[in-house]
This record gives sequence, C-alpha cells and structure tokens, in this order.
Amino acid sequence: MPSFWWRPLGLVLGLAVLSALLSTGSEPGTGWALFAGGLGLYLLYHLRQLRKLSDWLASDQQAPPSADGLWGDVLYRLAKLLRARQGAQQKVTADLEQMLEATRNLPDGVVILGEDNRIDWLNQAAESLLGISPARDLGQFVHYLMRQARFSAWLSAEDYGQTLSMTSPTAPGKTLSLQLVPLPRQQKMLLVRDITEIARVEAMRRDFVADVSHELRTPVTVIVGFLEAFEDMPEPDPAQFRKHIPLMREQSDRIRRLVDDLLTLARLESEPDTRDESVDVPALARRLAEEARTMSQGRQQIELREDSTARLIGNSQELYGALANLVSNAVRYTPAGGRIELRWADAEHGGAVFSVKDTGEGIEPQHIPRLTERFYRVDRGRSRATGGTGLGLAIVKHVLQRHQARLRIDSTVGKGSTFAAVFPAERVIPAAAPDAGAAAPHTAT
Repeated sequence: MPSFWWRPLGLVLGLAVLSALLSTGSEPGTGWALFAGGLGLYLLYHLRQLRKLSDWLASDQQAPPSADGLWGDVLYRLAKLLRARQGAQQKVTADLEQMLEATRNLPDGVVILGEDNRIDWLNQAAESLLGISPARDLGQFVHYLMRQARFSAWLSAEDYGQTLSMTSPTAPGKTLSLQLVPLPRQQKMLLVRDITEIARVEAMRRDFVADVSHELRTPVTVIVGFLEAFEDMPEPDPAQFRKHIPLMREQSDRIRRLVDDLLTLARLESEPDTRDESVDVPALARRLAEEARTMSQGRQQIELREDSTARLIGNSQELYGALANLVSNAVRYTPAGGRIELRWADAEHGGAVFSVKDTGEGIEPQHIPRLTERFYRVDRGRSRATGGTGLGLAIVKHVLQRHQARLRIDSTVGKGSTFAAVFPAERVIPAAAPDAGAAAPHTAT
C-alpha cells in the first residue's frame, strides 16, 4: 500500500482510539458522538476537495488547486497526466493541420467521400479540376454533381485497381485520371490527376508512328513494286531496267533522308547537353551561301550580309545542320527569279541573329505556330515533291533549344518569309574592336 494512504487511515484510527478512551470515563455516548462529529468534519473536508477538483477539471485553469496530504498527491498526479495528454494532443493537432495544409496545396485533387459517396472534404485542386465548391457542395452526393455516365458506373463498381480517364467538367481541354482509395469508417478517397500533357505526348507518339509509317510506305512500295516486276520478267530488259533506276534511287534517297532525320532527332533528344566550342558563324554563313548557290543552280538570287563578326559558343555540327535546314527550305520554296538573303547580325541585349529571308509564296498565319511539329506540312504534295521529310524545322527547334535560342518566323502570303535563329547574349562571343582602317561588314552576292 502506498505510504500516502497511512495518513488518512492513521487519522481515523487515532480519532477512534480517542473516542474509546473518552467513553470509558464519562458518559458512554460522549466519545462516540465526538467520533461521529470528527468523521463528519473529515467527510466535509473531502467533499470540499472533490468540489475543487470538479471545478478545476471543468475550467481552463492550468495550475491545480492547492491541497495537502492525499489530495495534494492526487492533484499533482492528475496535473502531470493532463499536461502530458495536452502536449500529445497539441502535437497530433499540429501534425494533422500540417497534413491537411499539405493536402490542400497538392497539385492533384483529393476528395474524401463518406457513406453513400457524400463529399466530406476536398482540396483546392479538386475544386479547380472538378468544379466542386467546399462552401456549396459538402455533404452532397458526388455523382449528382458530376453527371457523367462513365463516372457514375465507375464509382458504383468500386474497383480500386481500375482508374478512369475523363474530360474535366470545368475545362474541356483537360484530361483527368481518377482513382479510388479505400479508407476506414466506410470512407473513400478520390484522387484526381491532370494528365493533359501525358495524353498530349501519347497522342503525339501515336501520330509520330503513324506519320513515319505513312512516309515510308510510299517509297518502299515503289521500290518493291519495281523489284517484283523485274523478278517476274523471264528475260529482264536492261534498257527498261536502267529507265527505272533514277526513280528507285530517288525513293531510296527519300528513305535515307527520313532515317537520317529520325536518327538526328533521337540523338538530340537523348543527349541533354551540347559539346560547346567556339563557332565561327561568319565563315559558316559563307559556307551556307555557297551551298545555297549550288543548290539553286542560278534559279534564285542568293545574297549574304555579314553585319557582325561575332562568334557563338555552341556545337558547330548541330548549328550547321539547323541553319542549313533554314537555307535549303528557302531555296526549295522560293520560285525561280526570287531573292534569298542570308544575314548574320547583332541583336538587342547583346544577342545575335542568323536570318534567312526569301521572296517565296509566304505562309498563312494559322500554320506558323505548328511549323516546328514533326511531319507538319502546309502543303504535303509540294513538300514531298521538293524532297522534304517534314522533320527539318523540328530539328531546327531542338538544336536552338539546346543553345538557349529560339526560332522566330515572320511571313506574309504572296511576299515571302523570314526564318530567324535568335541567340541569347550568354551564347555570343563579341568581336574584338576593329582597327581604324578595318573594312566595314560587306554584302556578298
């Protein structure tokens, strides 16, 4: 028995002994009356302490009431226990609030569904993606608010391993992925994720595979057709065979160009960084101008303007491939008698720009934002006729992005187009200050 129990027990026993002694000498009932009175006072003391304890527990007062003996020990132990429980409760409350705050700010939507799929709680992302308002829709049936037959059937099935893809009720252009997670007390958590970008990339992948298959089908069919025809001839005519060799070679070159461009794109996407070096852009521009004149065969007037002697920090092979694409496009799509101008010049804020300006047919405004998409063509027939693969500007875009540059396209139908590769200042190596007698930048024709 704990030591503090001896105090009240000793008090009661002492009072009983005193009452017995008094009862032996005087009136027999005097001692026992004294004993009863003492017990009454002792009981009143404990009732008073119980009242203090009750008032303390019912109030917000932190410190317990003062007391001695057994009550002092009890109140001390109770105060210690309450402090420990309050500390644990405050920690649990803080952790819960932190978790709720983190859940509120999640980029994915979270909806807690109670019994019968009523909405108990939701975060801001769910409000934005599903159009559900916490001020208006708490306690409502979620399938009443999202009236889509596929959603209702999926929710009723309660297949926690099956996700649902659907269009956002608030934004038709967004694609959502929904998943159910079971919770205790007959609750469920509805997770909502915006997969618009993933769906777009997947659609691009499907289109890319379909486009590659379509681009390869025609030349392969032509070549295989000729081979089968020659195979069926009992005695192939060499003259007829040689007659069809140019077309077979043309289709073979088309396949080779397509495969080369596909490999180039794959390499650009798989290598995160460029192997930088100092690139002599003026010399590169002169090389591109000579190649353009060779390709043109005098059909267009090719001019080169060197308005800057600055160099670039970058990969010379990648930059040559990208800029050559811009030049070859201008030669292919500019009619005979037209004019093509290549220009290397300084740009604002310390940057530099390489531009190719032509006097071709021009491009309608609705096509310009999509020109760098793979296999996107303004005129499919004309692009194939000129030998294009549909991947050139996609390669240009990737190369420029790897050099923190951008492609700027300006075009007017009937007047021509300007394709400009704009490089930032951090990629430009400024030219040294020229001597007083140095020649000014020149124009080559």
